[in-house]
Amino acid sequence: MTALVLVFCLQTTPAACTEQRPVEELSLQACLIRGQQYAAEWLAEHPKWQLSRWRCEQNVPRQQPA
Repeated sequence: MTALVLVFCLQTTPAACTEQRPVEELSLQACLIRGQQYAAEWLAEHPKWQLSRWRCEQNVPRQQPA
């Protein structure tokens, strides 16, 4: 499956970023099509942030904190 990964940064502090994974079980096609929709919804709820980048990850295991 494919995970949608959105990276948002604060508008006032572009180095302060957060990675969001709103959906982790999509097809690659659905990830590519719906990525903008999820980003727009997140930004509507978090107006102090801006979208820096996004990607669709396939078969990438999540890193566990050390």
